Amino acid sequence: MAGRFGPTDFAACARCGSNQVHPKLLVMGPIAGVDSDSRSYVCHACGHEGLPIFFDTKGARAQFEREKQGMWDPEPKAAAKGVVTIPILPILTDPLIDIRGLDLLPGRVASVTGVRWDAGHLSPTAYRVSFQEYWDAIGGPRYNASRVFMLDLAGVNRANPNFEITRHLVKRCDVWLESGGREPEEVMDGYMLDVERVVAGSKTLGSLDAFSVLYALSSEALPCLDWDGKVVWRDPREVRGDLREDVRALREIGFSAVCVMDLRRLGSELGPDPAFLAALDGLDLELYIGGGLQESDVIRLGERGFAGGLVDPFTPVIRDLLKPPRPETKTAAAAPAPTPRASPAPGSVPDRG
Repeated sequence: MAGRFGPTDFAACARCGSNQVHPKLLVMGPIAGVDSDSRSYVCHACGHEGLPIFFDTKGARAQFEREKQGMWDPEPKAAAKGVVTIPILPILTDPLIDIRGLDLLPGRVASVTGVRWDAGHLSPTAYRVSFQEYWDAIGGPRYNASRVFMLDLAGVNRANPNFEITRHLVKRCDVWLESGGREPEEVMDGYMLDVERVVAGSKTLGSLDAFSVLYALSSEALPCLDWDGKVVWRDPREVRGDLREDVRALREIGFSAVCVMDLRRLGSELGPDPAFLAALDGLDLELYIGGGLQESDVIRLGERGFAGGLVDPFTPVIRDLLKPPRPETKTAAAAPAPTPRASPAPGSVPDRG
């Protein structure tokens, strides 16, 4: 009871969780009926005598009472967290060569690159920086990213994930990793890297049925429906391509969260397609939207009830945080600089032409 114990204290009976907790009053004392026994309280609901349990909020006290009564209602997820912003990190690890001291170099060997959907695969763009430089930008206090959506391009495009390098990169923060598994069992290999969640993209899985197998392996795996006007599947014989119906099918399988990637806008920074969002409105599960998003777009997604946004790798905000390109420096093996010479006197050399 907040008024009795202080403005921020909510007391509960340790036995039943009730808030009907009162100081135990002495019948025979210096002032009978007024003085309270030292640090002793009684619950008027169950009669238990003893010290109460204190909570910071009224809701926490009420939840404790429900648990004591065998009612384990979880708190609504929407109240537990707001809309989240998750940067997409397409990781380029080519060329895959044996590098001495790899344990010290993965942040320099791997690059974060721009990416576009082209001819059925994710094509890296010319704009790229080392993973170390990228993480220094988004992991710092100005951006403060705590979770990233990592795309292993070697795995997604060629079924050849580079776990040797990515296992070092995932230590920086919570990672949702899409390594390009073609079978549900291959998707689960990502958990060997100690990531928060493994992501299974429809573009690398054969059909919707593969997600049923994946859910049987782990209900925590995260499906990602890739869309370019219809849901993209690795097996062209899979005809179930309606976005809304496929999301509903994943919900019926048992998944409580789904990513949906608009491949047409990925890397464009054009914002989400209104028709694309309209197809997803009102679906009863956590939806994380990606494809062309900037940070300001994620706020509007939250207003429409979406759980979060997967922002493009190089939004204007992120580019502003990256260090400007450094000028090329000569290595020890470079040729010595030429000795400065005085300019020839006018007329001492012939004119061109």
